[in-house]
Parts: sequence; C-alpha cells; structure tokens
Amino acid sequence: MTPPAWLAAILADIGALRSHWSSVRGGWMAARRDAVELVKYRRLRVDTSAMTPDGMAVVLRTRLRLIGDAQTDVLRQWLATATPRSIEQTSAAHFQSVAAALDGWNVARAMERLAARSAWLIGGGYSVFVLLRTPAADLLHALWANWHLWAGLALPAIAALTRRVLRWRLRALFRRGLTVPLVSP
Repeated sequence: MTPPAWLAAILADIGALRSHWSSVRGGWMAARRDAVELVKYRRLRVDTSAMTPDGMAVVLRTRLRLIGDAQTDVLRQWLATATPRSIEQTSAAHFQSVAAALDGWNVARAMERLAARSAWLIGGGYSVFVLLRTPAADLLHALWANWHLWAGLALPAIAALTRRVLRWRLRALFRRGLTVPLVSP
C-alpha cells in the first residue's frame, strides 16, 4: 500500500534532511550557510587546503554559480610538488565537499517545504479537533465565534503567505541583481 501523495512528499523531505544532516561540509548549519551564500552572492565557493612547500594553503577552489557554471582553480605549485596519491586523495575529498555543498540547497528547500507542510498539518488538525469537540447544534455558531478554530486556520494561511513573500523576495533579488561583489571575504 502506497502512502498518499502529501505524506510521501513529507517523508521525502524528512529523508533528504536525514541523509544530509551530517554532510562532509558540517551538517545542516553548513547547508543553511551554503544556501544563504548561494542566494546572496549567486555563487558558492568551496576551498580545500593542503600542505605545500610554503606551508598550508588553499590548493583547490571551486566556484559554483547560480547559473549552473562551475570553475575549479588548482594551485600550480602544489600540483607540481605533490605526490600523485596525495593529489588523488585531496581531489576526491574536495569534490565530495563540492557535492555536499550542492546538497545544501536541497536541504534548505526541504526544510522550507517541511515547515510549510507541518504548519498545514498542525493548523488543520487543530481546527478539525476543535470542530469535532463542538456539539452539532453549536457548529454554525462555532464557525463564527470560536477563536480556537480560526487560530488553527490562520497558521496554514500565514505559512502559505510567508512562503509566497519569500519567493517574491528571492525573485526580486535575482532579477535586480546584487551590488555585492562576487569575491567575498
């Protein structure tokens, strides 16, 4: 027996959160930070450091842009002096971090969807609970006068409105473009 579509969607969001909860880049807080950086700067930067003849330095840097472009820079001095095994291990770890950074966007979206769906379930469930406890003779009166019922209905409405406002704000930021330079500290 397959679950209903709304339950399958909630379970998929929970699965996405669970699978990326402790990613290579530091868990859900890093996922949130990566999503904020992606929205704010329209790109995400992933750095990997390794030992060079001059000491620890960033040897691989990948910039993932919102438009889908990716660029990886390699420190030439490290590439010339490191052993092939070291290069392979560092590169594998770096690109695992890049994949985890991309998963951060999916985690942020799953958290947003899960919060909105939870508001619908909690608010709607509470309203149904209030209606079931109301005697049938007072049902019409309860629809107009019971603030508990309206509070339960207001929660999903506020969640839907908040979601639309956030989407509008993101679209406005992307359309207008940011005056923030692409190189961040």
